[in-house]
Amino acid sequence: MKSNVILKVEDLHTYFRTSSGDVPSVNGVSFEIKEGETLAIVGESGSGKSVTSLSIMGLIEKPGEIRKGKILFGDVDLAKVSESQYRKLRGNDVAMIFQEPLTSLNPLFTVGNQISESIKLHQGLDKKQAKIKGIEMLKHVGIPRPEKVFDSYPHTLSGGMRQRVMIAIALSCQPKLLIADEPTTALDVTIQAQILDLMRKLSKEEHTAILLITHDLGVVAEMADRVAVMYCGQVVEFGDVYSIFDNPLHPYTQGLLDSTPKFFEENEVLTSIKGTVPTMDNMPKGCKFCPRCPLAFDKCMEAEPQLKQLDNGRQVRCWLIEQEEAIS
Repeated sequence: MKSNVILKVEDLHTYFRTSSGDVPSVNGVSFEIKEGETLAIVGESGSGKSVTSLSIMGLIEKPGEIRKGKILFGDVDLAKVSESQYRKLRGNDVAMIFQEPLTSLNPLFTVGNQISESIKLHQGLDKKQAKIKGIEMLKHVGIPRPEKVFDSYPHTLSGGMRQRVMIAIALSCQPKLLIADEPTTALDVTIQAQILDLMRKLSKEEHTAILLITHDLGVVAEMADRVAVMYCGQVVEFGDVYSIFDNPLHPYTQGLLDSTPKFFEENEVLTSIKGTVPTMDNMPKGCKFCPRCPLAFDKCMEAEPQLKQLDNGRQVRCWLIEQEEAIS
């Protein structure tokens, strides 16, 4: 593995036990993230994005479990380490910003208590030193009057402020990898822009690799270097952000783009992807997207396509690509 690759996920399978049997939520996902790079994972709810991030963080709880695959962080396979080893990495070398900061922050403790705990645990600083570092981190993420916020409780802060606090906690130990799960959900557009600017700035200054989990393609266009499009627990398309937006190869990717407003276009007509994402225990035969795909043909209903590597470095899981190559 190249020295600048921070994380490499290989053939990850995460299953959940249900009354109808064991079902895959993540089914053979592979990707890598390099130092200072932002990789976005996009898809509808139920596509496996968040389960992928929780698998990397070692936060999959019963009845879920990682059945197969590797999660290589440097030379360490996170899929095989113990919980005590994970705790040393989690919050230190690998940090996560969760979707809703109000439920992620403990309402019974002040902001200062929560950020100091992480600093004392992972950096071995005493209480006074941890407070100084904590206030510095709050200031670093653009929080005004950081000394006052340090002594405040989470419920007294706005959504944007709480999200900044979560970022400050996540970055307090200078992690090599930051996982951000829908970091701008439920925030107004002004605060969203500030949070994204902050993440971009910190990635550039600290060379932190970012795994961005989102359904918002506008955020992807602004933040990502490369994009993995997920559907039904699988990557269906992968490539650099410019190629994905300029020339989407998978019908699902095209559907996501067509359903995104483009404010610079007059008389725009938005289209939606018909149907819904199937449940894990009721997957269709053949291509998982086939029942919703406007371009499906007989082979799509019979056999599942594999993720095909193209000459330009892109990857796509679709029989249409095979058909086009055969014709040409």
